[in-house]
Amino acid sequence: MNMNVHINASVGGEIIIGNHCLIGPNVVMRTAGHRFENVNTYIQEQGHIVGNIHIDDDVWIGSNAVILGGVNIGKGAIIGAGAVVTRSIPPMAIAVGVPAKVIKYRTQELPDK
Repeated sequence: MNMNVHINASVGGEIIIGNHCLIGPNVVMRTAGHRFENVNTYIQEQGHIVGNIHIDDDVWIGSNAVILGGVNIGKGAIIGAGAVVTRSIPPMAIAVGVPAKVIKYRTQELPDK
């Protein structure tokens, strides 16, 4: 885990991080987001929507990525720098962008050194 990583489950939900994960600087993980449906009530008074975050083993999360509640990131996945992950990412996927989208999969196995 690099510097300035923000992991926040303060209003509910849980964050589970697997083994052998790489987490770049300035990554944000937050299980809750604000409700905003009622236009006659201030957003800050509408409570939160809460969802767990589960990051499986051997995941690499690039710098400045944001992981939102309700997301699972599968084993061996890569999240590109600056990506905003709003939905689950399958194992071995490479996801980039805002919102994060899978652009390809890790497929080649290299021999052990």
